[in-house]
Amino acid sequence: EDAPDIKRRRISAGDCSPRGIRCLTDLPSGILTHVASFLAAPSKALFAIALDKNSAASPNERSSAIVGSQWDTLDFGWIEEELAAKLNDDDIEKVLLCIDAVNKVKRLKLTNCVTLP
Repeated sequence: EDAPDIKRRRISAGDCSPRGIRCLTDLPSGILTHVASFLAAPSKALFAIALDKNSAASPNERSSAIVGSQWDTLDFGWIEEELAAKLNDDDIEKVLLCIDAVNKVKRLKLTNCVTLP
């Protein structure tokens, strides 16, 4: 049997040299978007907000790429119960603004968001 030829391949990060990358926000949007693809939908928005404090006030290209556009339902039950229980009004507002919920979300479920009034 011929074993598949598996070799490590260095992924080019465009203009970012390894020395120029000091934190996650220095990584190219494509890499951050790929990382976010493994997260539950609400976690993608929280990830985008954590990377860019301004993304909630005015979504930018990077945060838009990270959160995507498929937001028919936003269910906080898709994230860990402990995290959802810690979210407050400001956190929920940032998520809703980041994903442009007024135009994209048809169903909002605040499952496990127990600290909301």
